[in-house]
Amino acid sequence: MRRFCLALLLNMAGGAALVAQAAAPASAPRPPQSAREALLEMFLGKGENDFTKHLPEVANQALIHKSESQETNLALQISKFGRQMVAQGEHVESFENGPNLLLIEQNGGREKYEVAVEHDSLIGEDDEIELSIHDYKDGQLQSLPVVPRLTFTLRKEKEIWRLTEITAAAHIPLTDPDYLSGLRKDQNESNESAAGNRVTVMATAETNYATRHPDRGYTCGLATLFTSEPGAMPGENGFVSDPGQGNEEWSGYRFALTGCDGTPAAKYQITAVPLESDAGIKTFCADESGAFKFVTTGKISSCFSRGEPVNPPQTNSPDE
Repeated sequence: MRRFCLALLLNMAGGAALVAQAAAPASAPRPPQSAREALLEMFLGKGENDFTKHLPEVANQALIHKSESQETNLALQISKFGRQMVAQGEHVESFENGPNLLLIEQNGGREKYEVAVEHDSLIGEDDEIELSIHDYKDGQLQSLPVVPRLTFTLRKEKEIWRLTEITAAAHIPLTDPDYLSGLRKDQNESNESAAGNRVTVMATAETNYATRHPDRGYTCGLATLFTSEPGAMPGENGFVSDPGQGNEEWSGYRFALTGCDGTPAAKYQITAVPLESDAGIKTFCADESGAFKFVTTGKISSCFSRGEPVNPPQTNSPDE
């Protein structure tokens, strides 16, 4: 768990760089460092001792020995790695006050990571800083199964704020409509991907089955389609395994095999239809011609006649 929390810290700091602060007038005494400033310095500072000076003395004595180097010591490796990530950052802002601790931009601003301060509270001798991490792509907040939360507890020791405890937690806001809508969207996309993959596997299995059984041709039985030859392993003798384990209903879809008329059967049709018609996700279809299509509205039959190719052929531009 200690290594896990430290790794999370690196993810929080990855690609970050401190924003230079204007020097205070020589006559003005520098105010005492806040716990939040100490946390920024610890993981984003460029000084040789910026990391270790904010560890409790007991932790320094236990974790860091004089004979150890950055190549052999976990704590020092984290310190070194954090500075390397800082040097490689694109655009980063850190904030000593306000709702955010860090804003990190990647890929020319298309991706943004926001480390938000949920609370910064002085509780007795301790200062607790709770952070949450949010991911944006093209300005849209990305839904995560859980929202990561990290709580850093710091306490002053010899006038220096030192990190005494890290708590990692998962926040799941089950009453937030936007969060729930995002999760549903992610699940629908996952179901779509799984269904499309299974249709591809079924079409491959049909070709292999007809090749092995020219007297029968194609088959409309799921159990028969994925029956292997005695002793065959996946990949041998045209045998492929069924990701849906023979179920007609799987991953939010109903799968069907039809049209295997005649002996030998020269045709077949595969359909994968969402179990919930209002889900707004794709219906898939494939047949012996090699066509693999989808529709998002309309009847199943319209998939074969008016569906769009799942993997349209790539065409070169006139300039190529």
